[in-house]
Amino acid sequence: MKHTSNSYVWKSIVLVVVLIILNNIAKAQDTVKVTVDTTVAAPPAASSKEKKQFIIYAGPNSNSMGGSTDKYNANSGVGYHIGVAWQKSGFVYGQFGVRFNNAIYGFQSKLTSNDTGDLKVQAIDIPLTAGLNFLTIGKIANLRAFVSAMPSFTIGVSDNNFGIDKDQLNSFIFYGQLGIGANVAFAMIDIGYNYGFSDLMKNFDSTNPSQWFLSLGIRF
Repeated sequence: MKHTSNSYVWKSIVLVVVLIILNNIAKAQDTVKVTVDTTVAAPPAASSKEKKQFIIYAGPNSNSMGGSTDKYNANSGVGYHIGVAWQKSGFVYGQFGVRFNNAIYGFQSKLTSNDTGDLKVQAIDIPLTAGLNFLTIGKIANLRAFVSAMPSFTIGVSDNNFGIDKDQLNSFIFYGQLGIGANVAFAMIDIGYNYGFSDLMKNFDSTNPSQWFLSLGIRF
């Protein structure tokens, strides 16, 4: 009987110890705080690459030539130009282009007032442009100013009343150019002036060509 009582006592002690251990484990689990990293990794910064654009444009131009030949006075005339350009846009932008320029000059004979007509000179111009987008209006429009160095290659002369052919013109002229422009959505407009630093006509001094131009274009 005594042995049975001792058995109950030890079983009770073991049970109490087990309950104490289980209770301590439960408390330990309640006090453990699981830390969850809620930090969301910031997306990589957007690339600041400058946007490249392709431009097609055309427009009229007004041409004049300083000085005169021994037989004719040179007057202004209205021609046209058609061109394409590639532009890397930004606050400061660069542009490379090629254009066909059909410049028209009015000529008048010094011998008779009835002998007048146009001299049409065709050239390939290569404007190398640097510009500044100095004013942005919303997200669809901006105003620009630009300067260009422009090599020009004479490729032909139309039939005329003065017996002037391509061989009587300088085949290369270097121009300086400046202007202002605006972009509105996909459209663009440029207004500018260029001046040739050498004579248009061979063997005649002070026949430097100059041109005012208006260009209307589409940007892609």
